[in-house]
Amino acid sequence: MPDLAPLAPRTTVLAVRGAAVLAALLAVGAVAVAWSQGVLGELVRTPEVVVAPSYGLAAAGLAATPSARRMVAILLSTSVFASTYTLARAVALAGVESGEAFAGWLTLWSWIPPLALVVGLLPYAVPEGRLPSPRWRPAVLALGAVTAAGVLLAAFAPVAIPDTADVRNPLGVAALDGVLEPAAAALAIAGGALCLLGLVSLGVRYRRASGVERHQVLWFGYAVLLTVVATALAPPWVRAVAVLLIPLALVVAVLRYRLFDIDLLLNRTVVAVVLLAGAALLHAAVAGWVGVLVGDESRAASFAAAVAIALAFNPARLRVQRYADRLLQRDRPVPEVVVYRLDEAVRSAPSPRQAVQDGLDVLRESLGLARVRLEMDTATGAVDLSSGDDAAGGPSHTVAMRHHGEDIGSLHLTPDARRGGLSLQDQRVVEAVTGPLAAAAAAMALTAGLEHSRGRLVSAQEEERRRLRHDLHDGLGPQLAAVTMTVDAARAALMRGDTTRVGELLVSTSEQAAMAVEDVRAVARGLRPAALDELGLAAALQTAGPAVAAAQGSTLRTEVVAESELTGLSAAGEAAAYRIAQEAITNAVRHGRATQVRVRLALDDSVLRVSVQDNGVGFHPSTTMPGVGLTSMKERAAALGGSVEVRSAPGKGTTIVATLPERNGAA
Repeated sequence: MPDLAPLAPRTTVLAVRGAAVLAALLAVGAVAVAWSQGVLGELVRTPEVVVAPSYGLAAAGLAATPSARRMVAILLSTSVFASTYTLARAVALAGVESGEAFAGWLTLWSWIPPLALVVGLLPYAVPEGRLPSPRWRPAVLALGAVTAAGVLLAAFAPVAIPDTADVRNPLGVAALDGVLEPAAAALAIAGGALCLLGLVSLGVRYRRASGVERHQVLWFGYAVLLTVVATALAPPWVRAVAVLLIPLALVVAVLRYRLFDIDLLLNRTVVAVVLLAGAALLHAAVAGWVGVLVGDESRAASFAAAVAIALAFNPARLRVQRYADRLLQRDRPVPEVVVYRLDEAVRSAPSPRQAVQDGLDVLRESLGLARVRLEMDTATGAVDLSSGDDAAGGPSHTVAMRHHGEDIGSLHLTPDARRGGLSLQDQRVVEAVTGPLAAAAAAMALTAGLEHSRGRLVSAQEEERRRLRHDLHDGLGPQLAAVTMTVDAARAALMRGDTTRVGELLVSTSEQAAMAVEDVRAVARGLRPAALDELGLAAALQTAGPAVAAAQGSTLRTEVVAESELTGLSAAGEAAAYRIAQEAITNAVRHGRATQVRVRLALDDSVLRVSVQDNGVGFHPSTTMPGVGLTSMKERAAALGGSVEVRSAPGKGTTIVATLPERNGAA
């Protein structure tokens, strides 16, 4: 068997594909010769006519995969020997005189190497060409020795060549005539035992493998099992087609194993075989029993058997499926079961954060992972929760977590190094639980945000009370006290008859009272924008734009459009809409360098919508951390049960859409 390792990768691929094409051409030539001589039916009774091109194509397909180089060498050698046998047998069947003897000699021994390579040696090379352990090396060497001895014995056996007109082996050695039969029997027994040992090594490898390697071994084992069953029970043409399963399974195992679930295929195969066998037994039993009662010539027996099978099929299928699941999937997580366990853990958790933590624990335990880690960026900061330890893990698998169409974080799954990577079933479980887990994580983030907002609101309330106390105690209070003292002084002067002094004191009282009024107005302006009460929401925002532009030294043009009547707005909703729009305009000038802002106001079904669109530089909302202004807008909206949506892209401006429920009407 050639070793392809020393060749350069490109040279290897070209050489393998060239040899595969040559083997396929030899097989096609054999078919053409057999067709022209009317012996094609005899030729296709042996599987080599299919083995030659199919194994060559499989070798060509795997030639560019470095880990499959030993499998490629075995497949290519098998293809070459099989094409040689096919062409030689076609010539021998056709009775071509010029080459009948040599072709017949080739048919004596050229079938032995493909059989030994596929059944005996190929199991050792799946999936990456390494033996299960060095202790299997003597078995491989013994297989090679037995195969070589078998080839030599067949090549020099003094026998008549099959499929020819009494042509004997031109290289036959008469001295072998006495030992030919016992030697052939001994080599057949030894070769069969060594081939069986190769299949046993495949089972050993499967038990020791995990993850991807186990699925690859399963694909090959499944194909070998079906091929053996077809060879033993099926007609010749089915056997010829069945040999395609092995190269096809090898290609799938190496290149496409992630797209197909071999465990599910095995499950369905077991169920189908059991049901077919049971249906055959039931048909025989019922037909035989009814035949005894009504006679063998009656059609009632077949009809009764068909009815019995139809009635028993679905209950039997359900029961057999249940047993197959227990047998073949006892170590595999079932998505429905994991989702149920996750739901129970989330429901019974005392807090949203603990619910997410318990969900991570359930996912890790169900999949047998080394660690599960959740990363999120929220308005209150980064969240990092994990279950398990990375110490015994391999490369992590990252899954994006989405909730209501938005990425809210990422889930990092670290498989156990002893168990291997995530299987297809594991990936289905992850897909099934990502949604509920994302909902729990979003609830955790929302709860944390509300708690943070509540704390900020309480803090802001206390700061506002402190400011009011300061303004009233240190500003308005002394002014009113001064007014009182001045009035008392004026009364005393009036009692003395000093009218000139009374006039001076009254003028002073008037000035002090005017100053107190201004202080009261200043305090009121700090509590609620005066423009809202004086002008209304739309007009107040129309004046807010120029004020922001003047403060920032910008030439901003502001357009305010009220798309519906803004009557009956609650004081809280009106103030929140004003502050959110004002902050959005400020951000458009300060950060977006916008020159035009369009504000839209609409009241629909007790929901106030405020849209602020600018023509600024824009940004990536998913990769940009929200600043104080955007956080303040979201907190104002959340305090009323609303939300703020940010739409932006570099070079395309920014749109802020605030949705504010108006539950209190005009209160």
